[in-house]
Amino acid sequence: MDPILALGPPPDGDQDRGRIVYSVYWTIFSLGALITGLRFWARIKIRALGWDDWLMLFATFQLLGLAVGGTFLALDGGCRHIYYLIADYGVEQVILVTKVFYICQPIAIMGIATGRASVAALVLRIMGSSYWRRRFLWFTIVSTLLISVLNSILLFTACTPSEGIWNVLITANCWNPVIMTDVTIFSSSWNVFIDFCLALIPITIFWNLNMSIQKRVALCLLMSGGVLAGICGAVKTSKLPETDDLDVTWATYDLLLWNAAETFLVIICGSLPTLKPLYDMCLGAARERSSKRSRASSYPSYPSNRFGNKKNSYPSYSHSTGDDEYIRLEPRAKPSADPMIIEVAHQVDVETWSNRENDDGGLGDQIRPWERAGAGRTLASGRSDMV
Repeated sequence: MDPILALGPPPDGDQDRGRIVYSVYWTIFSLGALITGLRFWARIKIRALGWDDWLMLFATFQLLGLAVGGTFLALDGGCRHIYYLIADYGVEQVILVTKVFYICQPIAIMGIATGRASVAALVLRIMGSSYWRRRFLWFTIVSTLLISVLNSILLFTACTPSEGIWNVLITANCWNPVIMTDVTIFSSSWNVFIDFCLALIPITIFWNLNMSIQKRVALCLLMSGGVLAGICGAVKTSKLPETDDLDVTWATYDLLLWNAAETFLVIICGSLPTLKPLYDMCLGAARERSSKRSRASSYPSYPSNRFGNKKNSYPSYSHSTGDDEYIRLEPRAKPSADPMIIEVAHQVDVETWSNRENDDGGLGDQIRPWERAGAGRTLASGRSDMV
């Protein structure tokens, strides 16, 4: 009799948490792919595509591989208690899901590492020529990738033959499982340390810029989003010892979710600072719509009597909201000697100009240069000279 079956069924019964796993994986992959796509659009728009973008694209593909592997693992029963998995399908099913789990590990490790390397490369592009910062950033890139590659290699060389890692039915010469757990904990802890370093370095750059305190704080917060990934990585690191649990398919459920969450946060927090062109485009469109509505509502229409002799008749005018940026005015039949009226090719009510002087992009902006040139000097003839 299998020793696991001899322990009896778990007290919480037969539960399958696989649906949660693949639902979370595909949701965060969709969001991560969307953000990465917007990142490439923004970079191409300003012609600033760089190697940090390609590293982030590679991390996104790693997240896709993690989603595919996690789906296979969940559908094969990898999120159930191992007792019920053996009881329903035999030991062979446990070997299959354990193999899929170990295949997913280097995908998650390298996805997180390349995402962090992308963040470091982004900071390198914007930081200038500081010697110690550039040296440290290159150190973080090389060390993170190197440690992650070594961890992935050791994961499959811990047993001879390698199949002994997931197949308990064959005889294999393996290291003490505690050694591999310690190696993985060290790799994950190093990544957490790098996350916090990459969050602090931009603060040392932006805090000394000559700008308002609000803008400096906003920039620091935007570039320091990696703290969230570091916190997520710290929680994941605390879950790593659970891989030595006898009920491994049930115990590694939390690790699967935290792996995906950490990769997702690295992609999101590392890509948000590059989306400023998209933000500017949306903000500019909103301002343009607001300006058009403001101009349309703030330009009153005065009745015009071009051919009559009615006193106090004001000019009528119309404003084009299309490509024509100028205001079309109807001239008076006779110039006025009123000192509150100025004439620049057409007679225009000064009070009408002043009412619109604060409208950005409207009439007020067009008359300001004339006013600075001396608008308002009324001559005996009833006209004003623009000197």
